[in-house]
Amino acid sequence: MQMEFSIRQRLSRYISKSIVLYHRMRGAHIGKNCTISKSAIIDRANPKGVHIGDNTRILIDAMVIAHDYSRGALEGYNMWCETYIGKNCVIGGRAMIMPGVKIGDHVYVGGGAIVSRSVPDHCIVVGNPAKIVRKGTVISDRGQIIIKGEKI
Repeated sequence: MQMEFSIRQRLSRYISKSIVLYHRMRGAHIGKNCTISKSAIIDRANPKGVHIGDNTRILIDAMVIAHDYSRGALEGYNMWCETYIGKNCVIGGRAMIMPGVKIGDHVYVGGGAIVSRSVPDHCIVVGNPAKIVRKGTVISDRGQIIIKGEKI
């Protein structure tokens, strides 16, 4: 059964695909079937340091950062980092993924969360700094939570 989409839905899909293409052209590594909000910020200073897995959603005003100028002046530190987001993840509105963080697969980052440490697979993180509140979650390829997991 084929669904018919309205003009608005088709336009929205076109804009979303063009935003992903724009970030890929700048050097970010973005997987298949990803959606990035037009107001989301993918690191502009070091886009090559951003790696996003398949079926990941980055929502309104979220930031993914892959550089840290404050560490660049220190001896022995490199200000360019690698920031990884796994497959089937959702990065909530106004969340920030700090430089050098690795987020596992099937992770839901709550809106406004500041992720300053790496996050394992299959969990939900919220807060500032982000803390795990559920483990064992499964997220569909459309960004919906299928299995909630257990509270911590």
